[in-house]
Amino acid sequence: MTRTGGVPGLLLPFEGGRCEPEAFVRQRARSVRERLEAAGLGRFAQSDDVMADLICRTSPQAQADTIAPLADWLLWLFPLDDLCEEIFTADRARVLVPAGTTDLTGHLLATAFPPVVATGMTEFRDDVTARMSPGWGEQFRRDLDDYLLHAILFAETSAENDLPALDEFLVVRRAEGAAKPTLDLVELAARTDLPEQFRNSTAWRRLLDACADVLTWTNDIYSYKKERRAGNLFNLVDVLVHHGRLSEQDARARAVDMTVDRPGPARPAGRCRRPAEAGTPPPRRQ
Repeated sequence: MTRTGGVPGLLLPFEGGRCEPEAFVRQRARSVRERLEAAGLGRFAQSDDVMADLICRTSPQAQADTIAPLADWLLWLFPLDDLCEEIFTADRARVLVPAGTTDLTGHLLATAFPPVVATGMTEFRDDVTARMSPGWGEQFRRDLDDYLLHAILFAETSAENDLPALDEFLVVRRAEGAAKPTLDLVELAARTDLPEQFRNSTAWRRLLDACADVLTWTNDIYSYKKERRAGNLFNLVDVLVHHGRLSEQDARARAVDMTVDRPGPARPAGRCRRPAEAGTPPPRRQ
């Protein structure tokens, strides 16, 4: 039942490749690690090799002038996400997230997180929004706020009775897993600022949801045992075990099948538009 040894085997219609300025990425990873270690937060730093490999694999379209914010996003996201689980309880989240907050990320960075992480994430956010249009910046800020809100609200999910039903979990996981701000950065990597009408279209939002699902479900499959050891049950596999009444092995297999099937049927072969063309509307019919 489990495909490819228990991990998703997604067939891509293109060569994924790697980002080329790898030495720069490795230097960036070392800089962030050293800042965390100097602040006594070395336990939240990943190894330089692991992060450089991850960033270069997930940003194949990036070039020397766009890789810095893409690298900084992942380098600061990992400690930020881990700190959410360490800092927040449900009661503390309600205190630290006042109703009507218009800049949730800025508020939480200023009040709840260690200064080094707050500074690093703020520098990243200022840099990336300065590179793109105001419309893109607003969308990114909304997605980043949505991620942090869900990350802190579900940070304490350690009991099976706290797990939402599958349909609810799938929607929440897109936000809680930081998938949406990550996917926003595809436009930066491709040097493309999509028109607002296109970015807000139903077809585009559905595509982003599918990509977010593949990203978060794959993460759940790979990190399931680590999260279970840490007492965190907010994972697709745990939801399938609890609500689907499956064994762990069958739940993992089901998660793999869901991930492989989620992209849907491949579209008909045809000319692919280059990234530079993606923001250009198609010609009108005569």
